[in-house]
Amino acid sequence: MIIKNILQAFIFLSLSHASVSKKIVDYDSNNLVIQVNIDAITEADLAPLNILIGLPSKTRPIINLEKTILSDIPFTSRHLISNGLEESPIQKLQGVYVLPLNISPLKDNNKYYKKILIEIQFENINNENLLADKNQNEFLKNRIINWIQAKKWITNNKNNSKRSQMNLSGTWLKFFIDKDGMYSIGKNELDNIDPNLSLKNPKSYSLFMSSELGRPRTNDVNQEIPPNFKEVNILFIGESDGIFNNNDKIIFYGRGPSGFNAINNELIWNQNIYYNLSNCWLFIPDDESLRGKRVKNSVQPESGTIIDYGLNKIHLETDILNLEASGTEWVSNSINSGNSQTIILNLPSPKIGGTLNFNSRFRGASASSGIAFHSISLHFGNENNTIIGNTINWSGNAARILSSSSNDLPLVDGINFFYLKNSSGDNNSTPFLDYTEIQYDRKLIVNENFSFKSPIKNQNTRFSFTGVYDSNFLLWDITNPENAQNLVIENNGFCSVNTSSDTVSHFISFNINDIDNITELQIIEDENFSRLRNTNLSADYIIIGPEEFRNLTDDLINLRNPAIYASLEDIYNEFSAGNKDPISIRTFIQWTQEMWETPRANCLLLLGDGGYDYRNITGQSSIVVPTVQVQSYRSYATDDLLVTIYGNLPEIATGRFPAKNSNEVINFVNKILDIENNSILGPWRQKVTLIADDAARPEPNHGSISTGKSHTLNSEQLAELIPSKIYTEKLYMMEFPEVGDASAYGVVKPDATQALINSINYGTALISYIGHGSPTQLAQEKLLALERGDINKINNTGKLPIWIVGTCSFGHFDDPLTESFAEELIRSPSNAASAVISTTRPISVVGNERYTYDLFDNIFQNGQISDAKIGFIVQSIKDGSNESQYFHLFGDPALKIPMPKNSINNLLINPDTLLTLEIGSFIGSQELISENGEGYIILYDAEKQVTREYQIMSETYSLSYSLSGPTLFRGKFSVDGETFSGQVRIPKDISYSNNSSKMIIYINDNSNELLGSIDNIILKGGLESNDISGPIISFETIEGQRLESGDHLSYNDPLIIRISDPIGINLTDELGHEILITNQVNNIVSNYTNQFIYDQNSITTGTFPYATSDARIELIVKAWDSANNQSNKEVVIFTQSNETLKLNNVYNFPNPFSKSTDFTFEINNSANVKIDIFTIGGRKIKTISLPNTSSGYHNISWDGFDQFGGNIAKGVYIYKLKATNQNSSSSHIGRCAKY
Repeated sequence: MIIKNILQAFIFLSLSHASVSKKIVDYDSNNLVIQVNIDAITEADLAPLNILIGLPSKTRPIINLEKTILSDIPFTSRHLISNGLEESPIQKLQGVYVLPLNISPLKDNNKYYKKILIEIQFENINNENLLADKNQNEFLKNRIINWIQAKKWITNNKNNSKRSQMNLSGTWLKFFIDKDGMYSIGKNELDNIDPNLSLKNPKSYSLFMSSELGRPRTNDVNQEIPPNFKEVNILFIGESDGIFNNNDKIIFYGRGPSGFNAINNELIWNQNIYYNLSNCWLFIPDDESLRGKRVKNSVQPESGTIIDYGLNKIHLETDILNLEASGTEWVSNSINSGNSQTIILNLPSPKIGGTLNFNSRFRGASASSGIAFHSISLHFGNENNTIIGNTINWSGNAARILSSSSNDLPLVDGINFFYLKNSSGDNNSTPFLDYTEIQYDRKLIVNENFSFKSPIKNQNTRFSFTGVYDSNFLLWDITNPENAQNLVIENNGFCSVNTSSDTVSHFISFNINDIDNITELQIIEDENFSRLRNTNLSADYIIIGPEEFRNLTDDLINLRNPAIYASLEDIYNEFSAGNKDPISIRTFIQWTQEMWETPRANCLLLLGDGGYDYRNITGQSSIVVPTVQVQSYRSYATDDLLVTIYGNLPEIATGRFPAKNSNEVINFVNKILDIENNSILGPWRQKVTLIADDAARPEPNHGSISTGKSHTLNSEQLAELIPSKIYTEKLYMMEFPEVGDASAYGVVKPDATQALINSINYGTALISYIGHGSPTQLAQEKLLALERGDINKINNTGKLPIWIVGTCSFGHFDDPLTESFAEELIRSPSNAASAVISTTRPISVVGNERYTYDLFDNIFQNGQISDAKIGFIVQSIKDGSNESQYFHLFGDPALKIPMPKNSINNLLINPDTLLTLEIGSFIGSQELISENGEGYIILYDAEKQVTREYQIMSETYSLSYSLSGPTLFRGKFSVDGETFSGQVRIPKDISYSNNSSKMIIYINDNSNELLGSIDNIILKGGLESNDISGPIISFETIEGQRLESGDHLSYNDPLIIRISDPIGINLTDELGHEILITNQVNNIVSNYTNQFIYDQNSITTGTFPYATSDARIELIVKAWDSANNQSNKEVVIFTQSNETLKLNNVYNFPNPFSKSTDFTFEINNSANVKIDIFTIGGRKIKTISLPNTSSGYHNISWDGFDQFGGNIAKGVYIYKLKATNQNSSSSHIGRCAKY
């Protein structure tokens, strides 16, 4: 094989420090060798590894595994032992055949393999394969490990088969039916809409239903795109004369949303959880020569086994309650211990001695949190009568079916009473009834309308109907419901049929004058069913939402062009015949991938809230755009199944914005536009914040000791993936003190909460949390809690991070009664988050941490910041498992990571060893910014290793990890060309560690940004300083005007605090050397060390803002210089509104004066200022003008001369200082004297 050294090195560099890594070590046109290295630190490292292989054809390759380097597992593993390699079915993904591999490193419960070599030999390489287009390359390059091979193996995904697009010209009339049965449409119903409709030749009329004939579409994948419509056979009585007369009518068999489906040899009930009414369409073509499908007579045998009864099935199901508020299972009422549920059944014409089969399904439930015992039995006639069949007994919340059968019940023709009795002695037993289904032998009687199946099959049968023959009484074979056939009944009541052996034979008898009449039809104007269902469209990006949101997204569509807004109404009409079936969204996506022009869409935004209550049974459903509910051992909602077409992997990237109304859509579109066009560039885009839950709580009740530690250890693994040019902020809960409170767990950590809020508000590009959580809270110590209003404390407009929240149910978006934290974050207008990646349900610790790791591995792939869309990054963890489907992206899938993708070149520092209290110089180069750029530099001390001890159940445990070193310098410098340089000052407070420190640099102009770092900087102690004076502390307005005590500040402006010192400011935030502000109004002490930044190109002076809404600002500011000299400064500043112009502190000095004097004043807003000076008699002698005066403190000098240049006489004078702007004016009158 040919070794590809470049590729090998490329991949190896990015993963060499990872605890789990995979790399290609060799490949050629027919072979591939992958090496997996594992160094288990936590249990997540031993989870089966998922690798996606691209294939040249659908032929399964030959795969060999070589496992080496056996090692002890350093903790107790709870993983199941597997055979090592599990191959999933081959599927297509964006035109490439792919094979998901699932590889376990375990040998047994105690040992694992540290190295696995995977050798793959490809078969049947197709030389006619295509090259990937731009959209395929963008979507797959980071998903398929051997994309360098697979990008040449694209198959033609275009489906050229004939597809129904219903381009007929005519009139469409829509109506609804709610159950299976016979229906009629008369002339009057059409005339009520438009009398001209019935003038068309009735022979041309056609009736259509959905391809599933009213039922919901199956969730199964690998389906052909079904036709939108299926034409149903109709009987048109009176059409032969070509005129729709008054007594003529259309008769058809229609299927409602729920009903019995003929599956193999049985009628199986299909309960529709999505909608309550099935759409039907009557089509009247303009071309009257067209002919619709009609019911024809079936070919019947002459004789057969005589049968005088049919098997009549009745299904009773009333969906009232979803016990989990999730999934697809709905139940009816509960039957409490000692009580019974009455089942009232109308059973017409039961056959004497016939058999009745009775089935009821129950879902176990308990009135308490414990496990209850249930005992259900069936009784007929009276709840105390003899039990029919067997009693079912079980415990817990599992489902059970009570099945009973009898042929000796005294059934009556009409109402019969059955009783389901709970005889459990456990008072907590409250099982819920799901459904009841009965099958009984019903006599065949003329003019009785009912459906039945034949008691015998695979032979000729001769049905015998009793009663007087009536020509209006018909029998149809509805085994194939779209092609119903008429069965001729002889005058003597006999009807011969042939029953099939392949499927159940299904029939319906009815009198044409005794069936339901359709009375409400509506004309659908301008409907051609091909706005989306055509082959001429192409788009990269699709938005799906209701029609009412369409115009609100115009700007987003333009931003993502080529993009298309696909309304739900159009999707339903064109892909499920108008039925509100969520799977029609998947069919539409499949159409875009097979039938639209290339390149095809790879991003989908679902614009609307989801839910589990599709039919609004609770009256509280908030569904705007449906999701897919999965009923599993743990039910859950997933958007993945809306776009999973050919196997287990989603075909395109999805994101959801859970909008409930138009205002939220407007806010979201504006948020995305601001992110793309108006984001504040700055060093916040060079920062990642890692948050880890406390190791001590709530374990071991919620896991093992190792589980508690894993939150921090896995965050440490994430830190290893982050390039050194990114600052990694670690907010580990272990580092913050507990405070007792009245919550369920009794403790909170308010300092941790404040640190996180501060980090968000100062700005960070990426937030990761690993630990315990819920839809409304992070960590048992309430790190963040919706109920506490923490989201209202977030104020980071223009600096919106991506949240990756690895916890349970943080994104539980489908509960209409509870808004999840993820939903609230993404809904916050221009605030809080640009996107949120989190789970919709509780997830295992291993799954949570492994998928979070994989996300970071893709964000920082190959040691660089990914330029991929976040929707594609999320797709990297989609392996078809339930837990991968829990992860959802809330936000726009086309957004990218808010970090610079370009790097600074040739960064150097001089000297290479920096001494305390001395100056270091740095230099670098770049090619993007030619002028007017600004750089930011932060110098960090060496990382420190810490070990924290904690108690669990009186046992002492310890946890070791690293923390970022203190900040030594934070400043700005100018960038005006290819080369830039600057200086830093090293404070005395360094760690004096043997480990090296590092410097990170960020530069930007209005549109470009770059970043870089200098690693392995050596710090050592320098000479002592003779400086014994602390820094100078002063106060300014935002415009830079100096403020003193008693001065005024505009109400909405921050107070700027400046700190200056010739040897620099201590920014290490070490205990006792912080920049602290004491608010003397409320005695709250706040730490502002991390907000200080040096002025551009300065190492001696800098500022930070202090924002407040107080009318009186009374502060004590404490700061230290780099030699640890302290200063304190007190100040009292008053705030005032700048809506009304106001003058403050108007003085003149000296007063009296001999030669000149100065007028001083403060003004709260920009204005034109003038001073008029008058004699004591009122004569104006001088005017001094100061136009366009800015807000703040000002000084105007007067030389004592009048308007004509003459020296004024000694005496007292009056002055009037007046300020005027467009909105208001303010004036002050004073006296001055000359001697």
